[in-house]
Amino acid sequence: MKGSVYRKRYVLIKQGIEGNLEMALDKIRAKFGSKLKFREGDYAIVLTDQFQKDNLCSYIEKGLNDIAIITVSGTIKKCKEKIQS
Repeated sequence: MKGSVYRKRYVLIKQGIEGNLEMALDKIRAKFGSKLKFREGDYAIVLTDQFQKDNLCSYIEKGLNDIAIITVSGTIKKCKEKIQS
């Protein structure tokens, strides 16, 4: 069993053809208090917690046009591996 009740979750998102990733990140920061941890090209990794993860994912899927969730992970390393593949 893990020691901490509060667990970090990293959400890897990708900008589509017409998507505005910077505007989407600003909305995510304002609404959920999530932090941008990494950005490379059309990809961004956002840090959230286990309690906000479901709300954040549903907001991205429904509220943000042309932004896709690639993966949600407990480590930033796994998200970066998805970018490389």
